[in-house]
Amino acid sequence: MAECCPGGPIDLDSEADFYGRVTIAGSSTDFGEIEDKSIITPDDWKATETVDHSNATTDVKIEIFDEDDGLNFRDNQIDLTNNDADRAVNFSIDLHPEDSRCYFTGDVSGPCGAEVTTQGNADDGDVGDMILMVEVNEPPQAPGRHVRCLHSPLWPQPGETVTITAEAFGDQPDGAGLPPLISDQLDIFFSTDGGATRQKIGGSGRQTTLSASRTAGAAGSTFSYSCLAIDRLEPVDSGWHTVQVGDPPQGRTAPVLLTAARERALDVILFPATTNVRRQPNNPADTSLLTYPVYSGPKDANFLNHAHDAVLELMREQLLLENQRAVNVWIALDGAATGGFRDLQGGDGIDDTCQHQMPANLGADYGFGHVRAILHPATPPPGNRNTLRECAFNRVQSAEAGETGVFIHETGHSAFELADEYCCNGGYFEMPTVPNVYRSRNSCVADVGNLGGVAGDCRGMDSVFDPDTDPDFWVSDPASNDLMNDNTFARRADRRRIAFVFGECDRANC
Repeated sequence: MAECCPGGPIDLDSEADFYGRVTIAGSSTDFGEIEDKSIITPDDWKATETVDHSNATTDVKIEIFDEDDGLNFRDNQIDLTNNDADRAVNFSIDLHPEDSRCYFTGDVSGPCGAEVTTQGNADDGDVGDMILMVEVNEPPQAPGRHVRCLHSPLWPQPGETVTITAEAFGDQPDGAGLPPLISDQLDIFFSTDGGATRQKIGGSGRQTTLSASRTAGAAGSTFSYSCLAIDRLEPVDSGWHTVQVGDPPQGRTAPVLLTAARERALDVILFPATTNVRRQPNNPADTSLLTYPVYSGPKDANFLNHAHDAVLELMREQLLLENQRAVNVWIALDGAATGGFRDLQGGDGIDDTCQHQMPANLGADYGFGHVRAILHPATPPPGNRNTLRECAFNRVQSAEAGETGVFIHETGHSAFELADEYCCNGGYFEMPTVPNVYRSRNSCVADVGNLGGVAGDCRGMDSVFDPDTDPDFWVSDPASNDLMNDNTFARRADRRRIAFVFGECDRANC
């Protein structure tokens, strides 16, 4: 906001003292006075209002005044438009245009998300110009309604067919999976400019799942998509997901699910296992390598299928769906290696070393990742943990193709600092804030009420890393169908910790 135009200063003997008011759908927000400044750039002049999704339009009025007294007499309303009938900015927002997030028309016009400038034309000197921006966002969640929105292949190459799938779910019962929801309406939108303009490429009523396809553009380009579910007039929106086509123009990571700025999102980087680690790294004389299957590189179709399954597994949790606008997924262009969790120190048969081998440029090119996940093919019979036991250490984790629940379990460690809840050879620690595992029964009992439990829910377990047989850690989550116990679903202590971390992301402290 600034004084503009011929006609003399707004105040006779001082700078202007602007204050403002925004009215949306009849509800007003007032902004406090900024003294003695004829040019202002207030970061906190943001007015928001919830309106009914079924409304076609909503009206907005913006008014700016100069506070006056003494020689300046009464407060003056600043003229902000070339509409001679009114000094305020009045416009109406079209909430549901097909080709953009929203559009507004009136004294000012434009698409949502773009800056628009307006200025007055009065001849009395009480004139200003202003830059404004309008946003309309569907809520990311609503009781009983959730939408999952993903694409395949996860890292499309130029000219490939990309399929986008929207799925509607109800609320997730404790200890069980997300129940499919027959939604009244499912829509899929596609954009090549980050969502400023969009094309509706799929829409249907009374469905649980809807898919639509588009062809990826040229190498180095991006596209974006979003999904909307409406049930009983309540909408939920996935937000925009932006996808890199082919190699990125710079850097060693390809963003394949970009939703938010890094400081406001969990950044998950997926590495293909392309080599093997040394069989006996503590024995200099033994330079032989393990012989597990590996991927050929980041564009290996089998790796990309594994990567897609990993993202799908993350989004099987309601809390992850509700926060999908704060999860970024990247494909690493460099390979890695893993030997899993093995006995490499004492020779006593107790697993003690999480053996991951990351590329030399880990810090320079991948240091921003909250999760650095090494994905590897299925190991030979007997397979699973009998051949290679997955592990997470220092935000680096591993996961095997086809091993359901392991990727999200290890992400529980890397992203959310959740401790293992199974006995007796896992990773046990107590976080200072909202823990899921405790180092004493007293700590567990003191906290279990905050989770809606009772003291009897606390149970102790022994760790093989301690020579005695006394309980070394305590948990209160149920003993089965638990994410950090048997790789199934986040229970109450897990959910609390996950919600806490996403709250930190909301505060740009991911």
